[in-house]
Amino acid sequence: MARSRISKRARIKRSSTIGAFSVIEDDVIIGERNTIGSHVVIRKGTVIGNDNMIHTGVHLGVLPQDYHYQGERSRCHIGNNNIIREYATISKATGEDRETVIGDSNFIMTYVHVAHNVVIGSHTIVASGSQLGGHVQLGDHATVGGLAGVHQFCRIGKYAMLGAKSYLSQDLPPYLLACGNRAVVFGVNVRGLQRHTFSRSDIERIKEIYRLLYRSSFGSSRVLEMLEEKATDNDFAGDFLGFVRTSQRGILLKTKRRPL
Repeated sequence: MARSRISKRARIKRSSTIGAFSVIEDDVIIGERNTIGSHVVIRKGTVIGNDNMIHTGVHLGVLPQDYHYQGERSRCHIGNNNIIREYATISKATGEDRETVIGDSNFIMTYVHVAHNVVIGSHTIVASGSQLGGHVQLGDHATVGGLAGVHQFCRIGKYAMLGAKSYLSQDLPPYLLACGNRAVVFGVNVRGLQRHTFSRSDIERIKEIYRLLYRSSFGSSRVLEMLEEKATDNDFAGDFLGFVRTSQRGILLKTKRRPL
């Protein structure tokens, strides 16, 4: 830890290693077996779990780029088994005792920016240069392609994928694939689901719900009724139903046809 600046008020487990020229401020908690590279900055109020790989130049718990932030006590919470690559920045939250949360086993690549109050689940991939605005939510196993931008307060559902160089301004439901500027839905994220060992029958059940949402001529209220009916014997319908009902920005409805 030569030439690093580490606060005596930080709590760091001995099994974690810290590279040269890193800065760790007061009120930082670092768990077991973390590998922290050189020139890393970990700001006040950051909590890091176990077994994370944090590479050169990463900044964690930086002040929110938000006019509403007035210096209140808030946190940036990093879970376990994450890989955070070079020069990524993750902000702490705006709001007293609020948190920016990164779950477990995520891969956050170079130059990614994660803004204040973002909540990322587990097993996600956020590719290089992507920008997540404030209060964005990523579900488990979601993927964000390189150089993508996600508008504040948007959500990306579990197992969904936003393609590279896309701009997302509404919620992307689970299991779907979207891309473009502005992003449009292209269909079910079939290859992603196959990589996660979804069965053929499960993928077909997801496609059935997709067709109901995006290909049917029914009005939105009738579609929701039909999703509720299907949710009794189709877990995927329940996932879509819950996601749509809790949307604040509205779900991404524009779509381009492609073979299913």
